[in-house]
Amino acid sequence: MSAPENFPIRTALVTGAARGIGLATAIELLRDGRQVVLADLAAPDLDRVPQELRARASAVVLDVCDEAARQRVVADMVQRHGGVDILVNNAGISLKNASGQSNGILEVGLGEVQQILDVNLLSMLRLCQLALPGMKQRLWGRIVNVSSLAGRGKSIVAGPAYMLSKSAVLGLSRSIASEMGQYGITTNCVAPGRILTPMAQQAGDEVNRRYAEQIPVRRLGEAAEVGAAIRYLCSESAGFTNGAVIDVNGGFFMN
Repeated sequence: MSAPENFPIRTALVTGAARGIGLATAIELLRDGRQVVLADLAAPDLDRVPQELRARASAVVLDVCDEAARQRVVADMVQRHGGVDILVNNAGISLKNASGQSNGILEVGLGEVQQILDVNLLSMLRLCQLALPGMKQRLWGRIVNVSSLAGRGKSIVAGPAYMLSKSAVLGLSRSIASEMGQYGITTNCVAPGRILTPMAQQAGDEVNRRYAEQIPVRRLGEAAEVGAAIRYLCSESAGFTNGAVIDVNGGFFMN
């Protein structure tokens, strides 16, 4: 699929793109005619991208908490592609204790909170700060930050550190949307519920089965379903969707 007629080919950076929602999003953006840079702690395997789309895909190693690495990736995209037109901040972590559960409010330590904030929130802030000047200059940009059901309402399995980080993503995104919308830059969030990803599978089959029973559609979500929502928010036609949150949770949370 090529870029829409009369629109330039836009270049996207997707973090956490080696698997799960990040990989699914990268594939959706490639199908939409975008040039996509897939970034993760280990270089994403482009063999997992459909062969007909690989010509516009490239993979880079990126620790989103490493400032020098963030600057290097964005500078390389400026040199190779003219800049970052689309930024999808998907990289995230959810820490578990020795029993495989999230620490509760009486057990969670400040070190754990800081680690989660560094990955789930502060890396987003810095990548936005690095990408926004170019978007502002070109008077066009799309930023999508991946929040979570855990940041929108109650969560069955997420602890306070994770919920804190994903709630803060919503506030950060609204702040950017308010300030940068006048330059043709939209900033939005998706808030996935329980999605069949390696992160969700940490909890085990029984936890996921019980979770699915509480979702109106009676199943967990697929990564591609979240990727499709992100694809819309990154599209040329999403210029009037700004500061929004798309909930992809099967009806578990309704607002």
